[in-house]
Amino acid sequence: MNLVSFSIKTKGVHNFARRLWTVFARFGFSEKRIRKALYALIASLQAHNAAPTFFIPAVILRRHPALIKEISRGGAEVGIHGYVHNDYRSLNKNEQYQQTQQAMSVFQTIELPFRGFRNPYLGWTEESLHVFAELGFAYESNEAIIHDIIDVNSLSPVLRSGYEKSLVLFQAIAPSAYSLRPHFEGTLLRIPTSIPDDEMLFDRLRITDPAEIGRIWSQVLQRVYGYGGLFALNLHPERGTLCKQALDILLNYAHSRPNPVWLARLDEIAQWWRERSKFRLSITPLVPGYWSVEAKCTPRAALLARHLIVNYQSPTATPCIVDQDFICGHRCIVQAARYPGIGLSTRTPQEVMDFLHEQGYPVVRCSQEEADNCSLYFDMPEGLGSTREEQRERRSTLVEQVEQLEAPFLHFGYWPDNYRAALSISGDIDSVTIQDFFLRIVEVAQSKKVKRGFDEKGQVQLGVSS
Repeated sequence: MNLVSFSIKTKGVHNFARRLWTVFARFGFSEKRIRKALYALIASLQAHNAAPTFFIPAVILRRHPALIKEISRGGAEVGIHGYVHNDYRSLNKNEQYQQTQQAMSVFQTIELPFRGFRNPYLGWTEESLHVFAELGFAYESNEAIIHDIIDVNSLSPVLRSGYEKSLVLFQAIAPSAYSLRPHFEGTLLRIPTSIPDDEMLFDRLRITDPAEIGRIWSQVLQRVYGYGGLFALNLHPERGTLCKQALDILLNYAHSRPNPVWLARLDEIAQWWRERSKFRLSITPLVPGYWSVEAKCTPRAALLARHLIVNYQSPTATPCIVDQDFICGHRCIVQAARYPGIGLSTRTPQEVMDFLHEQGYPVVRCSQEEADNCSLYFDMPEGLGSTREEQRERRSTLVEQVEQLEAPFLHFGYWPDNYRAALSISGDIDSVTIQDFFLRIVEVAQSKKVKRGFDEKGQVQLGVSS
């Protein structure tokens, strides 16, 4: 399937035709329009002491290295968005490896650092995750979380069809406390991205009022905030000027929350989550009903407690009743009838303990007879499941049970410095000029020829012609 056929299939005929018309309005024959749009996004974030993350195909970077290095020096993170703008789901593992390696080579030649990868069309496969891990990426950001804030029944058949096609294209999954936070799969960190993004709203749903788009994105953040998760918005730079007012509404809404929202680039999110993954809580009994707590963590960590009485010095010191609140410092004594953490049966696999530790929860092994000595107890001999769907469901259920627990409990906060949630503004620089947009058709076709050569000969070095 060529790029035109693929676009019609995933967008619909009406949206594809409309997309072609808007290309000439949003791009120019020079870098001028996209430069203006990029700096509009950067300026909005700078007003909040933050910066964006952009992903770019290597062939586009090679044609516009000065512009991209300029925004990188200005504080923006730049990650890889493939070698050409093709769907990785059409490639086998060896082909994905070849093209990813070729993209890395372009970044290295231009001396532009990178840490993350976002696939064109968010089109990841299981093989993609292995490729990114093998090639040493710190993170990938492809798992799309769909927030149910669009009244689908009110849409016309054409708009509803385009919207539903996008959900299939992006392999969208439902939001939960688990799915809205980063998580490790082996050494690779997966950072979710939230939809609807600008392309879905502007081009598929025809919502062009900046105030309405700002309201929708603020509603998404409100839900993410309730989960204590991450809202990673994907905002394509060609709509940067059109969406500036909507973005400002979102950023002001984030700033107005009663507890702070962390505005961060995706590489900062990845760095924090890797740092946080090493945190551990040591909770040991002193005398009946009293526990010594030592948080082994960095100074940025937040230690949270609920339904606990905290004594900061000794069991005889003046107590402080804590209910889902921040504990000052990383050492204290807590009063609780039971271990304020999770008990795990001896027959539960290690993968469950590793997952609970990654979530920031204290865990101890104990027998079924000792279950009543813990605030929560899990006996899961079957582990987290064998399929991705089973694992996602069981992990989400575990996190939900913990976070709805009405019992004494200690755990690490999800974000640094007691932030309640996180917001990251990212964007895919798929094209910089009109020429770039139409060259995508040629570039994807060339990559398919290389693929056929690979299939026939077993091994081919991907060409760098653009």
